[in-house]
Amino acid sequence: MEFLTRLSCLTAALSPSLQNGKSTWGTFNAPTLPRWMHSSSGVSGGYRSSFTIPWGNKKSGDCNPYTEAPVTEVVRRYDFNISRGVIAPDGYEKSVILVNGQFPGPLIEANWGEYIEVRVHNNIVDGPAEGTALHWHGFLQTGSPWEDGVPGVTQCPIAPGRSMTYKFRAELYGTSWYHSHYSAQYSGGLFGPIVVYGPTNMQYDVDLGPIMVNDWWHEDYFTVVKEVMSPGFQGRTFSDNNLINGRMNFNCSTVDAGDKTNCTDNAGLSKFKFQSGKTHRLRFINSGSDGVQRISIDGHKMTVIANDLVEVKPYETTVVTVGVGQRVDVVVKADGDPRSAYWLRANMTSCSTAKQPLAMAAIYYDKVDTSSTPRSTPWDVPDPGTCANDDLAITEPYYPIALPEPSWTQNMDIGTFRNESDNLLWTFGGVAARVDYNDPTLLQVKNNDFEFAPDMNVMNFGTNSSIRIIVNNPTPAPHPIHAHGVNMYILSAGAGNYNGTEVVRPANPLRRDVQMVQPFGHIVVQMDVANAGIWPFHCHIAWHASAGFFSQMVFLPDELRGLDVPADVERTCREWDEFTGRVAPNQIDSGL
Repeated sequence: MEFLTRLSCLTAALSPSLQNGKSTWGTFNAPTLPRWMHSSSGVSGGYRSSFTIPWGNKKSGDCNPYTEAPVTEVVRRYDFNISRGVIAPDGYEKSVILVNGQFPGPLIEANWGEYIEVRVHNNIVDGPAEGTALHWHGFLQTGSPWEDGVPGVTQCPIAPGRSMTYKFRAELYGTSWYHSHYSAQYSGGLFGPIVVYGPTNMQYDVDLGPIMVNDWWHEDYFTVVKEVMSPGFQGRTFSDNNLINGRMNFNCSTVDAGDKTNCTDNAGLSKFKFQSGKTHRLRFINSGSDGVQRISIDGHKMTVIANDLVEVKPYETTVVTVGVGQRVDVVVKADGDPRSAYWLRANMTSCSTAKQPLAMAAIYYDKVDTSSTPRSTPWDVPDPGTCANDDLAITEPYYPIALPEPSWTQNMDIGTFRNESDNLLWTFGGVAARVDYNDPTLLQVKNNDFEFAPDMNVMNFGTNSSIRIIVNNPTPAPHPIHAHGVNMYILSAGAGNYNGTEVVRPANPLRRDVQMVQPFGHIVVQMDVANAGIWPFHCHIAWHASAGFFSQMVFLPDELRGLDVPADVERTCREWDEFTGRVAPNQIDSGL
């Protein structure tokens, strides 16, 4: 009981700036979100009036979200300054990487079909200097694969002191996030939310916005990478805490003996408000590095309306399971006592590696003192211990798309081995991958060079129409498998190796961009080869990707060679070459 009392104290001992820099996430100053974005100063293009629905008469389920996005010239512009800083999200002070001085980073917003332009300035110039690159998770990047933000694959890293402008289209709508794809850099704080407004498959009154949940290490990210990549590493690194919108308490009496780092008990929890009798949209994002989250609200059922950037037929639940990189949108009716407060809980599953797996935030109704401590109790829903997503039978896309016949089937088994230096590496399809920051695969293919080094782990799927991939996981670890540039059809997921069982709902299988494969289990996915590019396919656990769990898929190489790569991409490589001619990057991992 004392343990929970320490974690759930709501009297914050730290100021918001000491805890999260300039961020307002998880405070009452965080804004609720609109139904859509209006025209404003600094935005190219626009709409006739603030009452004009940007997507017109397009409705959920009535139009194909992949081919019928609104055509618009509106551009939403953002300016990101990436730099080091020192904050204490849970009271334990540490060096982090911030976007515009805040953790988590600022919200990117756009309407469906609009363009997003982000000018990224890399001011990680000391402590030490590092490159960076931002990946816009879940965005298809049709016709613009160089905007995907993966160093060594689609671009060179942005050199310290240099800048790069990304511009891409919001082809899908819903909830997503951006994060660094340079080594495990995002584990040091370099991430933030994205919301693309569009039609909805369920009406609601209030949009509470993104709720980012992530495991948290007290060591800086590169120290953890060095641990993971050291000879003799046994395969498990344990997070120190769990955060909701960048906030949580920590029991400072539990720090290791001899640790003199500044640590403050009761740093402060995230807080939200419910309006009694109204329905609220909550946009859950697992922005963590390893842990699978089980999220619930005491005394309130949730209606799931979207997985990743795919709307699903609404279904009710008390707990949602969210793997790293996944997003789940829910609608919640505020039908509790208007004079009460309730706990929002995020528990990392028992198959995750965490010293302290519980995160808590307070939800306050209209007529309750917002300094009071909730007395609510959790749902009695035991952790099954599988780290699996919700049953495929109940997660059905709102807009139906039938599964096409695959033109190719590929097996991509997961494995581990120790190299000659006793480093523990992960393999995907038999290869532990590594990228060359100075020679990205995209530019190699543009130059008609298809001689890929074996450790690039490149699969050229050429002009196949649709590829089916069987992923067997004979390891005791769960893995969130992420595909760039596509939404995967999820055909099967379960225990043991795939044995040829029937596809779940071939007339309309689940689609998403991240799918959990459970320990000693399997998934079967399928992807349409319709988007020319070099698309990573990898585990989204940061430490597994660092240790080689990564592959690259070449789609439609002839079309890819015909695309005009912007001069900004080649300039960024020249600047990176100049930087690495003076300073040797300390790339001790895969680079991803």
